[in-house]
Amino acid sequence: MSKQQQPKNKPAAAQPSKVKAAPEQQILSDKKSGLSNFTILSVILAIVSFALYFNSLQNGFVMDDVIMVKENTIVAKGFGGIMELLTTPHMRGYLIIPNDTYRPLSLVMFAMEYQFFGLNPMPYHFFNIVVFIGCVLMFFSFLNNFFDKKKIVVAFIGAFLFAIHPTHTEVVANIKSRDELLCFFFAFLSLNVFMKYMKEGKTGKLILGIVTMYLSYISKENVITFIGVIPVLFFLFKNEHRHRALFITAGTVLSTIAFIVVRAMILSKYNANETSQIEFIDNALTKAPDLMTRLATSIQISGKYLWLLFIPNPLICNYSYNAIPYASLTNISVIATIIAYGTMIWYAITRLIKNNKDPLAFAILFYLATIALFNNMFILIGAEMGERFLFMASAGWCMAGAFAIDKWILKDETPSADILKSPKFLAILIPLLLIFGGITVARNSEWKDSVTLYRADLLKSPNDSRLNYYLGTALAEDLYAQEPDSNKKKAIDLEAKDHLRTALSIYPQFTEANAEMGRIFDRLHQYDSAELYDKRALALNPNHPIATNNLGSVYMATGKYQNAIAIFQKALQINPNFVLAYFNMGRTYTQLKNYDSAIYNYKKMLELQPGYPAAIQEFGIAYFSMGKYDSAEVYFKKALTIDPNDANMINNLGAIYLNTKNYPQAIVQFTRSLSLNPNYVNAYSNLGRAYFFNKQYDLCIQTFSKQLSLDPTQVVNIPYIALSYQELGNMEQAHKYEAISRKYFSDFKLK
Repeated sequence: MSKQQQPKNKPAAAQPSKVKAAPEQQILSDKKSGLSNFTILSVILAIVSFALYFNSLQNGFVMDDVIMVKENTIVAKGFGGIMELLTTPHMRGYLIIPNDTYRPLSLVMFAMEYQFFGLNPMPYHFFNIVVFIGCVLMFFSFLNNFFDKKKIVVAFIGAFLFAIHPTHTEVVANIKSRDELLCFFFAFLSLNVFMKYMKEGKTGKLILGIVTMYLSYISKENVITFIGVIPVLFFLFKNEHRHRALFITAGTVLSTIAFIVVRAMILSKYNANETSQIEFIDNALTKAPDLMTRLATSIQISGKYLWLLFIPNPLICNYSYNAIPYASLTNISVIATIIAYGTMIWYAITRLIKNNKDPLAFAILFYLATIALFNNMFILIGAEMGERFLFMASAGWCMAGAFAIDKWILKDETPSADILKSPKFLAILIPLLLIFGGITVARNSEWKDSVTLYRADLLKSPNDSRLNYYLGTALAEDLYAQEPDSNKKKAIDLEAKDHLRTALSIYPQFTEANAEMGRIFDRLHQYDSAELYDKRALALNPNHPIATNNLGSVYMATGKYQNAIAIFQKALQINPNFVLAYFNMGRTYTQLKNYDSAIYNYKKMLELQPGYPAAIQEFGIAYFSMGKYDSAEVYFKKALTIDPNDANMINNLGAIYLNTKNYPQAIVQFTRSLSLNPNYVNAYSNLGRAYFFNKQYDLCIQTFSKQLSLDPTQVVNIPYIALSYQELGNMEQAHKYEAISRKYFSDFKLK
């Protein structure tokens, strides 16, 4: 066999061709610094988020912030209250109710903040922003991991939409909604950890994911929808290892069961696990005329949620009766909603059949699963609608927006992060930032305080009974307390009553509105009207603690002290933590000169709400009335450390010195009190007496003359004027005032 002929020209050895870097590798290689694109984009998202919510730092405590922070007796214990918060129902620090929940994590954070910052609202708002930034970054990380880090630009777009969306303003600007923020943060942290477990198979990651899921549950129960989200995610979309997906699903179920068991144990211990009675004022669907009306109205609510995602206007803090009228299946808005949701469901199902990894289908399913809990279609909840309920579901909309941009604008390309600098891309992001960001910043300013918020929202929803009640109450309680001018206080009360009457005209059976009307009439000393409204409220709800306390206050003011004590005792049976009932009980016992019982009730109040100025002052007054001036001085000085410019408290301190014959010090205190309140008649009376006993007769005469010019009825001090003229040797004036004194005091004679 002949030898095979070799080709004349031996082919050159094959040279490896340059392999185009994978998109993520290319992105990373573009950066010469040590920072990855993920880090840089995360910083951008954090800066944008903080900038949009920066103006919320100036806001105060609004709506349920009072319940969760400002007047929460367990939160006020700081670090000392943490274990109690972890082992008690959610509302226990403010109100004892038979149908409570278990959401301790946000309250634990509030207790820690209270320990360091007290009742300064700015730090609480700051940490809300910080947790929101954490939510944005956790969502960004989830989307990045969803695409195996191959579409970081798409992930950025989704997180950017989430950061700037105006419907999130309620959750971030309202301190109370820390529970929503923490729930979202830990829910998406668990998804990220589970995705790492799916890739790496490390048991530690699985356990960490289960723990973070539990933390999401004890933030708020909303995450229960993830029982459906997680199997879809890990059996259809991230399904590299079926047995790991099974472990993740089982771990999620385990976390859910653990939460349900712990929740049941704690609520049962405190008899707080009764079935919730949803009030008609909060959710009118409880009394919908028929099933079809309820169904149509819940469909309409679903449409409103979808509308707010595309056009976030108007933004309203409350949706109660009659903000959303009943609807029928023939309403155009209901038909449009059915078409919109039907199209979404059809698209998700058909895309899953064709490609079970279609990301847009996942986004739609995520939205549908997480909004289903709040549209009142399947279960009735304690509100017809709320923007805070859209927080978790909005992540699905943001995913869909990013995936749609990827599919129809980026054309499924995987460009480097440099595309974010391109004019074409900026033409999408910048208008969104300007429009959505502008709405967000403007909305934050409306959350400045309760009066500002409710006034703004009533313009958008004037037929909402609870919004009218909220504004009336905010005016009567918050604004009234801040206003020093008595004429303006009267105007505030008039406006407050107008809004409360509107609330009652919309819904006459509104218990809280009747109770608040009673409280205002009590303050105006119109006790017949106050009693009428208080009894109306109690007819609607015999166990309403505020109306009960208000009725007791009426009895106290009208001298029916024994009736008042019985009513206050009932209020404390309804709510053993009701601090105002203890306070009013103490005041009633003071009127009865039963000072030991008064002091007992003031002590109980201060145990629940340490540092309450009025209780400290009344404590001092009780000791003063008992002649225990040393103890009274301690409490008056303690009250003055809280408010050094309280003219009434300074006058009380001066009264101690007057009664203990320390006249020079008494004069100092009364003079200081009058410098703060030049029209304080009682301080003039006390100062005049201090001058008399200190033998400063000229000043005594001047002081009592000033008092009489302010209030001519204060005749009790005229004898001191006569005696002062006598001591000065001016007998003519002395006899003149002696004669005036005898008109009122027949037994008065000069020495």
